[in-house]
Parts: sequence; C-alpha cells; structure tokens
Amino acid sequence: MTTINKLFKLMLAVGILSATSCDNDITEINTNPNGVNLNEANPSFLLTDVMVNTAMDIGNKGYSEPLSAFVQYTQKDSWGNNNYDWAGSGWESYYNNLRTAKLALQRSQELGFKFHEAVATILIAHNFALLTDFYGDVPYTEALEGDGEILLPKYDSQESVYKSVISDFEAAASMLSSNMGSLEVFGASQDIFFEGDAEKWMKYANSLALRYYMRLSEKDPGYAGAGVQATLAKPLIASVDEEAAVPYLGVGPSDSQPSNGKQGTPSNFSRVKPATTFTYKLAELDDPRRAIWFDAVAIPIKVVPAADVPGGEDDVVVDGVRYINEETLADNGLKIFDPATWYGDRQAGLSLIDTSSTYVGIPVSYQGSEPYTYNLNPNPVQGGGNPHVSLMNPQFNEVKGDYLKARIFSYAEICFLKAEAALKGWGSDAQGNYNKGVEASFETWGIEDQYADYIDNTGVAYNGTLAQIMEQKWIANFSSASEAYLDWRRTGLPDLQTGPFAKSTVIPVRFVYPTSNSTLNRDNYYSALNSLESTSHTNDVPGYIENDTPWSKPWVLQGVTKPW
Repeated sequence: MTTINKLFKLMLAVGILSATSCDNDITEINTNPNGVNLNEANPSFLLTDVMVNTAMDIGNKGYSEPLSAFVQYTQKDSWGNNNYDWAGSGWESYYNNLRTAKLALQRSQELGFKFHEAVATILIAHNFALLTDFYGDVPYTEALEGDGEILLPKYDSQESVYKSVISDFEAAASMLSSNMGSLEVFGASQDIFFEGDAEKWMKYANSLALRYYMRLSEKDPGYAGAGVQATLAKPLIASVDEEAAVPYLGVGPSDSQPSNGKQGTPSNFSRVKPATTFTYKLAELDDPRRAIWFDAVAIPIKVVPAADVPGGEDDVVVDGVRYINEETLADNGLKIFDPATWYGDRQAGLSLIDTSSTYVGIPVSYQGSEPYTYNLNPNPVQGGGNPHVSLMNPQFNEVKGDYLKARIFSYAEICFLKAEAALKGWGSDAQGNYNKGVEASFETWGIEDQYADYIDNTGVAYNGTLAQIMEQKWIANFSSASEAYLDWRRTGLPDLQTGPFAKSTVIPVRFVYPTSNSTLNRDNYYSALNSLESTSHTNDVPGYIENDTPWSKPWVLQGVTKPW
C-alpha cells in the first residue's frame, strides 16, 4: 500500500499541465502559456487528490476530532471538546473534493478510461455518502452543476442520496467487473488506495454498498435486506491486505498521524488521553490491544489503610507509586472511581480517584471545563501534563509508523457486517464472521498471535447477541471514530452515555449545516430544515437556528427507536 503524500498536491498541478499540449502557436497571444487547462486535466492526478483528501478527513475524524470523544475512545484534558457541544465539520472540504472528483469523472469519460471512471464514481458516491451521513438532506443532484448554471442548489432528501450512492457503488463495481480484461493502467503511485489493482477497487465498491445497505437496515429493512443478500454474493474485501488503509507519510501535518507531538507542539499528543469507558471495557475483557493503544500510567495511585502508607503520611509518593490514606477521602470530598456509580458521585460534587494500576483514562464529560485536574493531578494547569492519567501509546506521538494509517474500510468491518447480517437472517455464519472480525483487528495491529487466547475470554467468546458483535466492532474501529459513531447512531450500541457535564443528556445525532447556508442559499436551506424531526432534546442548547441542531433527527432516524 502506498502512502499519503502532501506532494500529491503539487503532482496534481503537474499532472494537469502534463496533459496539455506543448505545441502552442506563438501567435495565440490570447492564451495564457502558464495557465492550467482543466479541459485537458490528467484524471489520474485529480483522483489522487481526491483520495488524499478523503483519507485525511476519515483519519482526522477517526482519532483527533471530537468524534473520538463522542464514541468514548479518547478525551482531551486540555484544548478539547468532551462535552458534546461540537457542531461538526467537513461540509466545504467534501464539496471541494467532489468538484475535483467530478472533473476527474468527466475527463475519464472523454478519454474512454473505464477504470478511472469507475474510481471517480466510487469516490464521488463515498463523499456524498459521508455528507448525508453527517448532515441529513444535502445538495446532490444540483450540487456540482458548474459554469454558473445552478448557483443555489436544492437539498435532496437523505433517502434519495443514500439510495443513489448505493446504486453508484454497484454501477462502478459492475463497470470494473465487466471490463476487467481490458482496463487502462492506473499507475500505482497515483492510486494511493490500491496501487492500480482494479479487482481491489471492485471489492471496495461492493463493500461500500454493503456498508450502506446496513446503514439503512433499521429505517428501511425491506430495501436493506434485499440489498444485503444480493451484495453478500459478490466479491468483497477478503483480507487485511485488501482493506482500504493508507499509511501516513509523515512529511508534514497534512499527511501525518493526527495529533502527533513531533510537529507543532508536543501538547498535540499529550492532551489526548484514553476515555475511561474504553479503558475499563478493555480491562474487563482482558484485551491485549490496550497495550498497543495506551501507555502505562506514569505514577499509579493506591488507596490503602493508614498503617500501609509509607512513612506514616496521608499522601506520599514512594518508589513511583502514590499512596493515599483511605481515611482521608471523605473529609476531602474524594471517592474511588466506580463505573457503576461515578456519574452520581460527580453530580454529588465528589472528585474521583482511579486506582487502576496500569491504564488510567478520563471519564467522559467529567467536568464543565478541561479535566486536567482529574485524578489528583499534582500540576493542575492546562497543558501541564498529568502523571496519574495514561497517555496514548508512544507510537501515536510519531508522524508515521507501521500501524499508523487512515483506516477507510477495514477487513474487520466487513466481517462484523456479515455477522450482523447473519443475525438478521440476511446471511450466514454469524459466529464465524464475528471471530474473523476480532482476528482481523488483532492482525491489523500486529498481535495476531494473541487472538487464540483472547477469543475464549469471558465476554468475548461468542454469545449470539447483536450487543456483543457491535461491542467488538466498536473496539476494532478504534482510530476510525466516524464509522463507530454511525454504527452507534444506527444501533444504539454500545450503550454510550454522556457524562454529568455534557451539554445534553444524549449524544448528538448529526452535524449542523454551515451558517453560510442560511444566508447564501436561504430558501433551500430552510426547506431542508423541514425534513429534520424535532426531538425533546432539540432545544437543549441555545444558539442554533430553528431545527438545525445536533439533536434533531434526520430521515434515517425518524420512526426508529435507536439510538435514543
């Protein structure tokens, strides 16, 4: 698999220029010799640009943006957003990406490049799918009409966008399959997803179709079930080697592991901490992936009887361990963290102490401000560090690494989708696919040799429930928070709850449209708001325009009971 490279931005321009004739007549004085003729652009380099932007968006949302806090993989103890008041991001970048992809599609069709046309179709459909995933109704049929033909595009219904992109995934896969023996070359250095392998692109398109049929499985089970059954009969991503996961190059911030501390400021890395929801679940399952994802806490805390505190003191650090006299807790408003009671304890004004000896996270929405004071931090200032809370594994402090990738579509996801489909009666072998999903995640992170011991653990050994499949899928999706969030929104699993200082008692279910839409495309914007369903939480937070809030339900959630 090739790597994301910020130089592809330059290569894009070079590629466009390289497709332009150098035999210009010097008498053509009205032609700018230094200009780029988009009508002669090289589709390979255009598609590279779209792939780079798509991968980086998914990678950033997967690890460093607040979606990771939404699904409780991480919390930031400084300069973060743990309280569920994030309105979302991506609108402009998605549409910028789509304009480039459309040009690539047009150029591919003009040149008769079927491979490039199929890839452009897949990338356009995927970016539109992400837009409707996060926002609801979006400009679609009129969105990419250029040359000033449609300046104020209408918003298409979320239902029509979802079903159109699924159709496009299927059409692209069919185009590749039917032309497999006669496709033009797509250079490996330009195709950063699959290095010019048309068969992998076909499997990827089919896999995306399966993902989006399942996305509609609660809202429109008749349509989804028929589509899932038909898609399961087609070639899909079949191994970790075939998944869409692009390694970071590490040249600059635009192509490196998100929130690494080697570029910009070291606090980019140090302020990202594991969420207690995640650390306790992995500890409960005795999951070896925690050692891959987290670092051991620098100074663990032990709460012990007075007689066991070294030196007879109430609070002392000895040999790298902080000992606290248990008899002093109540008088100081302290209590040991308990997953079953911590929410109420915080509401009661207590400060909590986590006595986990190895991996210590931060509870979700623990306080109204940044939680850098958590766990009796001796240096409670923003950006000051905390020896009593774990950092992420040091690999995430690097700009690149063997396991640092923008994970766009994993083999583990395919396996869990198959397992879920089997439970619904749309496929077969739920247990086998569940086990393969867990194994694939272990292989992805380089610990496949520990899978055999793990799969029989209490809570891991297959029990035939959707809750267990979705729990393991949630774990496997670490660093792919977008898909974890959309899975949670569809199923309500795992049962994630906001913390005591969250903006609302429920997790948001959509992104808010950019404010510019309410002024520049006013009539169509307000029409789109009518398609959103107001809920009892819509007005939990003031300051939003009418129904355009993170707690208003788009079409895909209307009439269903999930996630709340």
